[in-house]
Amino acid sequence: MKKFIKKIFLFLVPMILIALLMEFLLRNIPNDYKYKKDYLINNSNRINKLFLGSSHTYYGINPSVISGNSFNASHVSQSIDLDLQIIKKYRNNWKGLEYIIIPIDYFTLFFRLSNSVESWRLKNYNLYYDFQLSNKLSDNTELISNNLNLNISKIISFYLQNEKFITCSELGYANKFKENKDLVKSGIEAGIRHTVEDFSNLDESINILNEMISFAKKNDIEIIFYTSPAYYTYVSNLNVNQLELTIKTITKIADNNDIAYFNLLEDSSFNSSDYRDADHLNQKGAKKLSLKIDDMILNSKILKVNASP
Repeated sequence: MKKFIKKIFLFLVPMILIALLMEFLLRNIPNDYKYKKDYLINNSNRINKLFLGSSHTYYGINPSVISGNSFNASHVSQSIDLDLQIIKKYRNNWKGLEYIIIPIDYFTLFFRLSNSVESWRLKNYNLYYDFQLSNKLSDNTELISNNLNLNISKIISFYLQNEKFITCSELGYANKFKENKDLVKSGIEAGIRHTVEDFSNLDESINILNEMISFAKKNDIEIIFYTSPAYYTYVSNLNVNQLELTIKTITKIADNNDIAYFNLLEDSSFNSSDYRDADHLNQKGAKKLSLKIDDMILNSKILKVNASP
């Protein structure tokens, strides 16, 4: 029996050491989450405009064409509860922050990363933002959250082939764009993917927005809400009830708190040449949206000044 235990021990120890080494190597590969966390640690005090949200923001807002010091703190599939966590993490560091710009899209009030098909991304917030959102082992390790072949491929690609895994610009905007997709097909697919049957997250989303608003008011920060532009093939595949509930809810919250809300979903100034797929802008479209929102913020500020007694 002792010999058997010894053999098991001799077998397991090298495996454990290899696993620990792989975990170490994987965690030390630079990525967007670690980059944005470090950027906010070092620069949050001088950011004037903070953009939050999911891939619509990541691919749609380019801070380099926006006035002042702005930063795109979005990530693919980042849900509104995670937006709040980012605000709270740096709550004592927003010394220069004037605006928090939050997208309220068709899925925003009903979507949570934690119970979606992309819940594997949650480990990035635990590991690199130190959020401690889940105690599951798979949400707290790189090695277990992905399959072995992918992990080995990442290690080889970074350490031996010098491949870069940071896909955002210095200011958090997407640097790597995927190939354009068919606008009709992608509109149908995204419309179906973003439509929910369960509205149970709505009340929590309203509470999250109210917490954001409360924080902003206490710190003399303006909140701006907007709905991202999308191609008509996406809009035409949205559930009317879900869309109306979204617009009605955010309009009411904005009106009750004297907050600007811009619904750009069907903005006619965007055309097919501005889209990578039916609900994501390309670089041309992102520049157009970024400049438009910058103008809206400026006009909103002018209106508030003129309305002051």
